[in-house]
Amino acid sequence: MSKIYFSAMILLMSACASSPVVKSQDYAKMPGSHFYEHEFPSVWKGVEAALKNYKILERDPEEVSSVEMKNLTQRTLETDWIYSQSQDKYQEYQVNGSPRKKYLQLRYKHEIVAKRAVGGTEIAVKTVEEIEKLKPDGTSLGFSQSDSTSPSLSHDLLEKINLAVLSNPPE
Repeated sequence: MSKIYFSAMILLMSACASSPVVKSQDYAKMPGSHFYEHEFPSVWKGVEAALKNYKILERDPEEVSSVEMKNLTQRTLETDWIYSQSQDKYQEYQVNGSPRKKYLQLRYKHEIVAKRAVGGTEIAVKTVEEIEKLKPDGTSLGFSQSDSTSPSLSHDLLEKINLAVLSNPPE
C-alpha cells in the first residue's frame, strides 16, 4: 500500500512540476531571402538603415571604405538579442473552466549575408529564436531554443530592408 501511495505522490509531483506545453499557431511559410535589383553598396546601406536601432555584434568585414564597398562581393552582419512578444507561440491555461492563451516572450537575433550577383544583390536572413518558458505559476523558467522560428521575423526584416533601399537614392 505504501509503495502505491509513494508512486502516486511521485507521479503527481512530477506532473505538477513540469511546465505547460508551448503551442504554436500555424502561419504560411515566408521566404528568408530576397533578390534586390540594386547594386551591392545601395543594398548594404539599406541593411544598415533597417537595423540602425539595434545593437550590431559583428560585421564582416568590419570597416569598409566606399572604394572597397564597390569591389566587395559578400558581407555579413549579426545583431544582438532583440526582445519581443511572440505572435504565434503561447501556453494555454484555464480560468474558471474557460480556455485562455498567454503569448510568450521571445528573443531573437538576425544573421544576414549579402552577396553580389549578376543584376543585383541577394540578401539571406537567418533568424535564431529563443522562447521564454513559464512555470505553472506563471514565473519564468528562462529562455530555450525554439523548435521553429516565427515565419514573419525574417520576412519583416527583408521588407524593412526593401523600404530602406527604395527610399535611398542610388549610388
